[in-house]
Parts: sequence; structure tokens; C-alpha cells
Amino acid sequence: MINTIKELNSSKQVKYGVIMSYFTVAFNILAGLIYTPWMVRQIGQADYGLYTLAISFISLFALDFGLGSAVSRFMSMYKAKDDIDGAKRFLGITCKLFLLITFIFFLVLIVIYLQIENVFLGLTLLEISKLKVIFCIAGLYSIIAFSFNPLNGILISNERFLFLKSIDLFHKILIVLLMVIALLNGFGLYALVIVNAFVGLLTIAIKLGYIMKFTDTEVDFSCRDKILLKEIFGFSAWTTVISISQRLILNITPTILGAFAGSVQIAIFSIGMTIEGYTWTIAQALNGLFLPKVTRMTISNKDMIEIENLMIKVGRIQLFVIGLIIVGFASMGKEFMVLWMGNNFSDTYYVALLLIVPCIISLTQEIAYTTLVALNEIKYRAMASLTVAVISIILSVILSKNYGAIGSAIAIFIGNVVGVIVIMNFVYYRVLKINIFRFFRECHIKMLIPLLLTYVLGLLMQSQFPVETLWLFMGKAGLLAVIYFLLMWFISFNLYERDLFLGLFKGASNKILNRR
Repeated sequence: MINTIKELNSSKQVKYGVIMSYFTVAFNILAGLIYTPWMVRQIGQADYGLYTLAISFISLFALDFGLGSAVSRFMSMYKAKDDIDGAKRFLGITCKLFLLITFIFFLVLIVIYLQIENVFLGLTLLEISKLKVIFCIAGLYSIIAFSFNPLNGILISNERFLFLKSIDLFHKILIVLLMVIALLNGFGLYALVIVNAFVGLLTIAIKLGYIMKFTDTEVDFSCRDKILLKEIFGFSAWTTVISISQRLILNITPTILGAFAGSVQIAIFSIGMTIEGYTWTIAQALNGLFLPKVTRMTISNKDMIEIENLMIKVGRIQLFVIGLIIVGFASMGKEFMVLWMGNNFSDTYYVALLLIVPCIISLTQEIAYTTLVALNEIKYRAMASLTVAVISIILSVILSKNYGAIGSAIAIFIGNVVGVIVIMNFVYYRVLKINIFRFFRECHIKMLIPLLLTYVLGLLMQSQFPVETLWLFMGKAGLLAVIYFLLMWFISFNLYERDLFLGLFKGASNKILNRR
């Protein structure tokens, strides 16, 4: 009975968390369409490139050595077992480890600051001077924020998805609001960094206060459990490899471009990363919410077929959302980039397309990756991520010299196909014993016809009805989205998916009518 109540509460939190996530994504996209190009024009393309360079370079060294993921995984495990003492001991150890890593991170940033002129040889003296100021502000914020890294893991393990996603939305809205005020009053590049730091610290304080007041989370700082420490390191070591690899894939690319291609190519690549980030964020609206549930399923020794069914169910919904983004951008994205960011960013279309195309496979399979985390088998993902990083960095150094941002995007595309798609699907099939052929048959093949038809229609609309303003383009894109939904509804959706959308529509309608 208690487990049934937990599952119902979990389902409600997932449902509301997903809805709030999509509100956040919608705001991000709207802000990106309106605010980002305006902000870039206010501070300049080169300054925006410097900001991206500083943030990505600092992030490259802000490694938590897998402890952030360990908090989510172990706390979910302790919650599933109702082991309160184990949770307290675990948090005591991880909090002390985070403080130690924060001190090391601080020392590393000091050394890097002293070597900035020798690292970024492609920048001018003025750009170096600006970069140093940005680096100091963003670095100080990163050091403070790093210490509170476990907060998200605690909220996830307690399944407080609604609050977590709500605070994410608050974070985005406040940054845009304060940045608009700052830029309208004549502040420029430095205001961008200061506002981001201030809002970030504010959200950390809110999360900390919520956890202290509304959860039963306790920390045993006196804990010195060597067995638990060994278990944590056994998990976090492989997660560290993943973290390093992911940073080497995207965060080091602006550094490579800064060394070989200049700040303009960094800006072009960064906008492409923004499009990829939107795609990833939309996927995470579902993917980040299932670790507690999958952990309970693995602990109760449920058959892998149930996880496979969940993977298909979630994967189809993910493909419906992500598929629209990818086929829509592939068919109409070039016109969009010119209208959105201007002719100087036309190459960003190719950068973004190369970054997001592999997502149509990888981001629909996050339930399988979550299962690897729950079973403590993430070494396979670590090996795959390392493969992606090695391929991407080597090819990026070679290709960026002559092809700039597009060359780096090609390098990352090849790395993702080999590592995240080929290698990981082999792992899911052989290690987890998931019938990956059934997954592709039920998910991608059964939804292929609407995807292809939408792509063809998008190309026709692009060639036959070109537009000159972003608002007209949004109308055209909206029409394509409606056609896509209808194609999916009549060709690919199953009964569960139709009931899901009808239920959301009826729920929204009832709330509106009740308010009246």
C-alpha cells in the first residue's frame, strides 16, 4: 500500500515536473528568439564570443569528479530502501569531498588566470584584458556555486521535481529581466557576467532553504565510513570520465577555435551550441525525472522487459518532440538563422544541424542510460564518452584551422555517431539485455513516415514561401508544427499517446472553465 502511494506521488511529481519543464523550455526558446540576438547586438559579436569563451573554459575545470551524479544515484537508492542513516552518512562524506574539490578548483583557476595571455593567442590585447575581468567574476561565482552542487541531487532523490523545475524557470526569467534593465541603462559585457552570478547565487539560497524546510534531509559530518567512501569512488570515478569527456567535447571547442580561428568563429559555434542546448533541455524535461523510479525497479528485481517498455514509452514521446525540432530545423533552419541572428551567423545553421542530428537517437534512449546509472554500470557510458571526446578533439584541431566552427561541428558529429550511437546501442543490447531492435522498431520506424513527410513539406515551404521577418517565419513554422502533429496523430500515435494528449487538453480546458 505504501509503495503504491509512493508510485502515485512519484507519477504526479513527474507529470507536474514535465509540464513545468516545458514551460521553462518555451520561455527559453522565446527568450532566445527575442532576447539573445538583441543582447548580442548590444554587447557586440566579439564580446559575446569572449563571454562564451570564459564560461566554457572555466566549466572545463569545474569537475565534481562524479559526485553530483553520485548524490542523485545513491540518495535515490537510500530513499528506495528507506535507509535514513545511510543517506545522512553519504551526504556527510560527499559534502566534505565537495569542499576539498572546491579548494583545488580555486587554486587551478588562479594558475589559469596567470597564463591567459599564453593560452589564447588568437585574441587581441583588448580582448585579453576583457577576458581577464570576465574570468575573475565568473570564476568567483563558479567556486561558490560548486560547493552547493549536491542540492539538485537531493531534490531529485526526494522527487521534488515541481519545485526544481519551477526554480529553473524563475532563474531564467530573472536573468533576462535584469539583463534587459542593465543593458538599457548602458551596462555592457560585464553586466552579463554579474547578473548571471547574482541570480545563480540567489537560486542556490532558495534551494538550500527549501531543502532545510520541506525535506527530512540531514547530514552527518562526523561520518568516516571507509567502505561507503570506496563505494562512492567506485561510482564517481567512471562518472568523472564522463564529465571530463563531455567538457572536452563542447567546452574545449571554443578554446580550440580561440587558438586557431578567432572570436567570431567562437560566437558562430556558441549559437549552434545554444540550439543544441535547447534540444537537450527539451529532452531533459522527461529524462531527468526517472532515476528514482528506475532505481526502485532495479532494486525490486523487476524484469528488464518492464524497463524496456518504459524506454519505448518515453522514447516515443521524446522522439515526437525532438523529431519536430530536428526535421523542422533541417528543412527551414537556414532561413531561421539569418532572420534570427543576421547574415553573419548563416554558418551557424550547419554547426547546429551537425550537433543536433545525433540527438534523434541518443536523446530518445535516456531511460537505458538511467538504468546503467541505477545498476552502477556507467563504466560503459564512460568508455563511449571518452571515445567521443578523443575523436572530436583530434578532428576539431585538424578541421578548425581551415573550416572554423563548421569544422569543429563535423568533428563532434563524427565522434557522437561512433561513441554515443554505435557503441552505446551495442552496450544496451549486450549488457542490459534490452532488445534494441524492438526499441527502434516500436519507436523510430513506426514514427518515420510523419518525420519524413514533415521534412519534405518543410523544404517545400522554405523554397516556395520565403519570408523576410522572424514573426512571419514563426507563423510558417507554427503551421508546419500543426501539420506534423496531425501526421503523427493519424499515422503513428498509439492509444496511450492519444489519451495522454487528450487528458492534457481536457485538464487545461477544465481549469480555464473553473476560473471563469
